[in-house]
Amino acid sequence: MAKQKQGEQTGITGVTVAVIAAVCLFVGFFAGWTIQGMNAPAGSAVQAMQGGQEGQDMAPQIATAEAETRAHPEDASTWVHLGNLYFDTDQPEKSVTAYEKALALRPGDPNVLVDQGVMFRRLQEFDQALVCFDKAIKADPGHVIAHFNKSIVLLHDKNDRAGAIAALETLAAKNPTAQVPGGQSVAGLLLELKQGGQEGQNGQESGPNFLK
Repeated sequence: MAKQKQGEQTGITGVTVAVIAAVCLFVGFFAGWTIQGMNAPAGSAVQAMQGGQEGQDMAPQIATAEAETRAHPEDASTWVHLGNLYFDTDQPEKSVTAYEKALALRPGDPNVLVDQGVMFRRLQEFDQALVCFDKAIKADPGHVIAHFNKSIVLLHDKNDRAGAIAALETLAAKNPTAQVPGGQSVAGLLLELKQGGQEGQNGQESGPNFLK
């Protein structure tokens, strides 16, 4: 099943994926909190959409979407849709390119930027993923998922616990009642992250469960 377009009425992004018991990046914005599962470290052989069979099943949709972009290259929504299909079939390089086309036509769309950031992380281009999340935050300072994904990349891919804490603190300052998928408050996640750092200094388990 393909993701919904970011440009549909609610402006909400959705994606249907398998939930993997590991680090997760979240996609788009509040479409039932569906998840793009990702193993840690990023870039390991994860087939979030059941591997090749899913890609084969969606091949006709992809072909149709590719034809739409050729027929209407000036339409950002066609590029977003194609990017979403590549996203769902675990083709991150193609997805990144399609989203780039969409962003050239519709700059600063935070949901597209978040999805592109997730795909950059799949490619292990962690700095570029952070650039995408920062751009999404600039466009929408209260974008919960952009802040949350930024904290995940900083903590798990860049080994920057202080940066991850700062990302969540920035979100909490903008929205004290913010909640992440699953309903836990950002304040609660911050507490876990800070406590995890203190435990790590004592040689105990050092990471908060929500980011593992």
